[in-house]
Amino acid sequence: MKNSGIVKNVNGTLVTLSMYKETACSHCNKCSDSNKVTNDFKFNTDKKLEVGDIVTFEIEDKKVLKAATIVYIIPIIAMFLGYYLSSTLNYDEPTCIIFSFLALVLSFIGVYFYDKKLGKNHFENDIVISSIKKVEGKE
Repeated sequence: MKNSGIVKNVNGTLVTLSMYKETACSHCNKCSDSNKVTNDFKFNTDKKLEVGDIVTFEIEDKKVLKAATIVYIIPIIAMFLGYYLSSTLNYDEPTCIIFSFLALVLSFIGVYFYDKKLGKNHFENDIVISSIKKVEGKE
């Protein structure tokens, strides 16, 4: 997956980047610049970057697919498993539904802690910068 953004802060090797929206209208001049960027993203790099540089970076597709599976598929599977397990224990329908939503909430909590402890480190180490466009007047 290829994406780009503008460097907001450089602190040693830690770079804070505001990622550009990847939609059809993201590079149009009709909106203000604040509407063209999404979340801030931090990662370590050995490249020499300066505030204002536009960086294009890549993350392996299989890493993105793994993250999407964890965030989108695991909670759905947990919800079905919660319903299935409660129905095999012969609970009534409303109780099975409550168990399925309880499993969904627990899976979201698990994904949250996975992201805080392990998830960000996986992406931080797998980012490859493919191009750097220096800000005019700073070269």
